[in-house]
Amino acid sequence: MLYNPKNSLNYGRQWIDDDDIHAVIETLKSDFLTKGPKVKEFEEVICQYTGAKYCAAVSNGTAALHISVAALNIENGKEGITSPNTFMASSNSMIYNGLKPIFADIDPKTYCISPEKIKEKLTEDTRLIIPVHFAGQPCNMKDIKTLVKNRNIKIMEDAAHAIGSKYEDGSRVGNCKY
Repeated sequence: MLYNPKNSLNYGRQWIDDDDIHAVIETLKSDFLTKGPKVKEFEEVICQYTGAKYCAAVSNGTAALHISVAALNIENGKEGITSPNTFMASSNSMIYNGLKPIFADIDPKTYCISPEKIKEKLTEDTRLIIPVHFAGQPCNMKDIKTLVKNRNIKIMEDAAHAIGSKYEDGSRVGNCKY
């Protein structure tokens, strides 16, 4: 069967207006293409919007996950749990850092990782959980945080699909609260 764009579903659609185009042109004409004032401005806006204390802009979400897992200094061979319903970067960030990714299934209502399924996958080798907030839906972080209480397990949220969405308490995904 031949590809027919009329019968395809869009994965996503960007919104680029004249202000966006102008901002890119002005940045390209400036003395800075990387690590300049626009990067700092972006990081500050993300912190203000989400309520996070820090933000470090990198080239993409895969790089962000990779360096974030590396910063945790988790012993090689240990396990990390994440969702199978996401881009490979969440699991690959574990592999890049010598961890074994374990997949816990999703909640069929939110498409986010299920705390109950995470609980079934926990072992003495689990050192990391990467919940992926999916399609604007925040994960149930209260229950996930409860699972790791008094254990040597880190939580690192992947908010690429839902940064700025709100938890039930009104705080924003991406704020590093959990």
